[in-house]
Amino acid sequence: WFIDDKYIYPMPTLYLIPCPIADDTPHHIPQVVIDSIGQLDCFVVEKLRTARRYIRMVIKDYDIDGADFYELDKRDQGQSVKLVGEIAATGRSFGVLSEAGLPCIADPGHQVVDHARTHGYDIVPLTGPSSIFMALMASGLNGQEFTFHGYLPIKEPALTKKLKHMQDQATKTGYTQLFIETPYRNAKLYDKMLSTLQGQTRLCIAQDISSAEEWIDTKAIAEWKKKNSVDIKKAPCIFLIGK
Repeated sequence: WFIDDKYIYPMPTLYLIPCPIADDTPHHIPQVVIDSIGQLDCFVVEKLRTARRYIRMVIKDYDIDGADFYELDKRDQGQSVKLVGEIAATGRSFGVLSEAGLPCIADPGHQVVDHARTHGYDIVPLTGPSSIFMALMASGLNGQEFTFHGYLPIKEPALTKKLKHMQDQATKTGYTQLFIETPYRNAKLYDKMLSTLQGQTRLCIAQDISSAEEWIDTKAIAEWKKKNSVDIKKAPCIFLIGK
């Protein structure tokens, strides 16, 4: 709360709102998240259509047309400053939603949080699914010490150099190395890892996490090579390298 000469006002709050990773798994969203959405009428979102569909899914009678939505532009680095300024001028609380999982984690939104804080907002991160951490939990690799690299370089020799660097880090430090790839390049990256990494290096592939098609497995590179076929789909994947 904050106080001026005459009145006491509630401190505006920014809620960081998790979304399902797979469209068919709204049960992974805690009730506290749904309750928080229900009290808001202003949102900063990665994609408008996805955000509106998600809110309708978890709150059937939500007044979607009565809410304001601001869509983030990844190409405009200064946009979040303007957005937060406009919302803060009204004193409204608001929420941030990404496309899937947790906002600001391998997704845009951190600049919105940073600027909201400078405007005096309380920041409330809400619990929900994260494919990164769910993959790490199920991998059997070191979950005490790890590094997330995001997307790897696409072109050579940068990709090979990066894979070897992560392997060296996993071997020397014990830190699990996590990374992602655009789904249509999954199979190509898998083949590259088999041809680049050493036989004893352990690789976890976590695909379609939390969906009916979920598949997670961890093997040494030498073991992966022995498999006649591995169905690496054009689907969301988390890759982990460890020892």
